[in-house]
Amino acid sequence: MLSLLIFYLQADIIIYSKKIKTNMLKTTQWKLKTGLFVFGTLLISLAVAVTDMNTMLYKANILSYPEHEPFNGTVYPVKKYPNWSKLSAEERDLPYSSLSESGFVDVFPYDPDQLLISADTLKWNDPNDDIVRNAKITYSVPYLGSYKLDGKEGTGSHPAVDIKIVEGTPVFAIANGTVVKASTQTTGFGNHIVLQHNNFPTLDDPNAKTIIYSSYSHLSGVLVSVGDVVRKGDQIGLSGTTGTSTTPHLHFQIDNDQAPWHPFWPFTWKELNEAGIDFYTGVDTGFMQENARATTISPLKYVQEYLNAETTPVIEVETVADTETPPVNIEETPVATETPTITEDVIVASSDDNVITPDTVATGVETDVPENTEASGGFSDVPGNHPYYEAITYLSQEGIISGYKDVTFKPDQFVNRVEALKFILESIKVAIEKGTLPFTDVSEDEWYSKYLFTGYKMEIVDGNPDGTFRPNDTVNRAEFFKILFNGLKVDVDPTVTTQPFEDVNVDDWFAPYIQYAKKIGLLDTGLSRINPSAGMTRGEVADAMYKLINIVKL
Repeated sequence: MLSLLIFYLQADIIIYSKKIKTNMLKTTQWKLKTGLFVFGTLLISLAVAVTDMNTMLYKANILSYPEHEPFNGTVYPVKKYPNWSKLSAEERDLPYSSLSESGFVDVFPYDPDQLLISADTLKWNDPNDDIVRNAKITYSVPYLGSYKLDGKEGTGSHPAVDIKIVEGTPVFAIANGTVVKASTQTTGFGNHIVLQHNNFPTLDDPNAKTIIYSSYSHLSGVLVSVGDVVRKGDQIGLSGTTGTSTTPHLHFQIDNDQAPWHPFWPFTWKELNEAGIDFYTGVDTGFMQENARATTISPLKYVQEYLNAETTPVIEVETVADTETPPVNIEETPVATETPTITEDVIVASSDDNVITPDTVATGVETDVPENTEASGGFSDVPGNHPYYEAITYLSQEGIISGYKDVTFKPDQFVNRVEALKFILESIKVAIEKGTLPFTDVSEDEWYSKYLFTGYKMEIVDGNPDGTFRPNDTVNRAEFFKILFNGLKVDVDPTVTTQPFEDVNVDDWFAPYIQYAKKIGLLDTGLSRINPSAGMTRGEVADAMYKLINIVKL
């Protein structure tokens, strides 16, 4: 009898709760007496409820998109699966382009009953049992399943099917549709695509006409842009491990038209905290499963219900890959054109009435204050494939951020102090008051004076020892996160026992805020240094605010 082949998985789970340890490194071991290779099937799309809900609370239907061709059936999102039961240990780690043709099998059906078959009953090298073994590995987390690896539907609140495949596997549109989201992010769902499908049948009624949204997450390559019209079977991406995922897989999900955002997740961190449970427990116990049932559809069941293997003839479309294309290199953060150089004292008021003593931090160069801060709508310099498109578009639609008279947003431009303060005050929707300011370098005739007075009155910001505020100075990372957390009344643990980054010491005044920003996913956990004195760009500020607003569910 064959025994154990164990794969160890580690997933950094961003937990927004004091009750949960900052570093959730889970090591899962599964011993299969029949020799079933798990290959790390705990393909955790974890934290999708955090930073992508978070990262992802973008309502795709707020914009108008080109119409796609009528419904004409579906295809699977992947055409070939690895033949896991026959691959060697070395082959399992190879990317799609390096694995020989014999290492694949044609896509096979998703059968919930098959996933329930006990591994103990499977014989090795039996063709029929190998089919079951491959299915249990490939469909590692079923629809409304859990992370218990038991293959059971309906026992958890995972709103998708996790399909285990190798890195760089081509991913295809399941049906005719329009791209309403093409996201590039480092947390949660990672790089992901959402297609809108108009006038489609429901799972139970082929004559119905409804809107559904298919989503494809944790991609290594995004080959389409927002507004692209795709046909059934068009290649749209490549599988990967982006976001909160340690093993290559495709998080495949279908939302109905009742979902408030896409991809939808059934619960928030706030709801978890109120229930006193952690993320794993939430998914594994089916927490808020009713929300998933109300807003999502069993994705592969839908595909199989309307399966049509004959794809529409290929038409050349510049923005959609018709062939298997190498991964696209995606820039996560716009490169600033100026380097912060000015050193000065920073004074930021704390939320507990204690004023931080001056610390020397480089803040940067001056930027122009927008002449018109009330511009709204889309921005000419923020295309659909921009790293911060979701954040900027969503916050603009909510009236939290604004642009310039020329209909630009200038995402790469550094943010000055009053701009950052205005963004934050708009996000918490407080009454903006006018009043007499104590700062010698601020005129009450300036557009920002009312925001500065409100922030000063609320003790979110304070001035410098010389009586100035220096409103046009660039806000740096250390300064911004403190203002952000104070403004949104976030309770930040002041205790820092280990360096959150190499260039942030435990006794730095800003260490608690940087530590907390890292913990909840506002800063990339994969970085070793974050340069706390670096200036924040408008795009970076929008991205951080977007994530935090959705985490705390303002």
